[in-house]
Amino acid sequence: MIRMPVAAGTFYPSRPESLRHLILQCFQHPLGPGEVPEFHSPPKGELFGLIVPHAGYIYSGPIAAHSYYLLGENGFRWALLLGPNHTGLGRDFSLMSRGSWRTPLGEMKIEEEKGSLLKKIPLIEEDATAHIREHSLEVQLPFLQFLNPEAQMVPLCISSPDLEEIKEVGKGIGDLFKDDRGMVIIASTDLSHYHPHPLAVKLDHMALEAITNFDSDLLWERVHNIPISMCGYAPVIALLEACKSASIKECKLLKYGTSGETGGDFSQVVGYAALAFFKS
Repeated sequence: MIRMPVAAGTFYPSRPESLRHLILQCFQHPLGPGEVPEFHSPPKGELFGLIVPHAGYIYSGPIAAHSYYLLGENGFRWALLLGPNHTGLGRDFSLMSRGSWRTPLGEMKIEEEKGSLLKKIPLIEEDATAHIREHSLEVQLPFLQFLNPEAQMVPLCISSPDLEEIKEVGKGIGDLFKDDRGMVIIASTDLSHYHPHPLAVKLDHMALEAITNFDSDLLWERVHNIPISMCGYAPVIALLEACKSASIKECKLLKYGTSGETGGDFSQVVGYAALAFFKS
């Protein structure tokens, strides 16, 4: 099965040369890391997970580039992609364990052996329908292909409304892959949506405080009760629980910003953050 792109031409360019040029611009942007990483092979194995935004590249790309700069410097063979479900299609934990995904930069294969391992975790089910129209994982692929054209991935879409279920799946992921030096877990999320810039910054740093302290319960409580309109809190909680299961104790906020800083409109912004989780 080949999953065709649905975000090409909207979230990122549909022409390969334009897409590569925009990715370069994201790395070199004043809000980006400032330079293109030198890809490290074999992987150093120091990086366990990343949090990245998933908006259009012109808005969130420079923030996402901070995570991908670090990934390039560390190296990787495959990525476990954890994303939210914006469409409502599919199961609570929808996995694609076979086939490939196409982008303007070519096809990225699913790492089928790792996909088969993930199906052993209770609650995870094979279901491609959740991925057909979902953009949150697709927009990560061109960055991954730019860094390592030979890399593979496994996509998991999470929409469960149950905190304990999300924790259980995250723990299972950590147990499975804590010793895999060639893997990185990427949780895809934007932060608060459509607030004035000062309020968005305040709300987002309340979420970031919970994340950097590995506090899944606090993140859940703040998202639901304040509330904070963070679309990918479930994938982030799964990553936090995977980190705890794998004894990961170091998290670093690489960059925070809003769409106001890239798009120029500060009246209603979306928040973005790049974070990294280290094995040592």
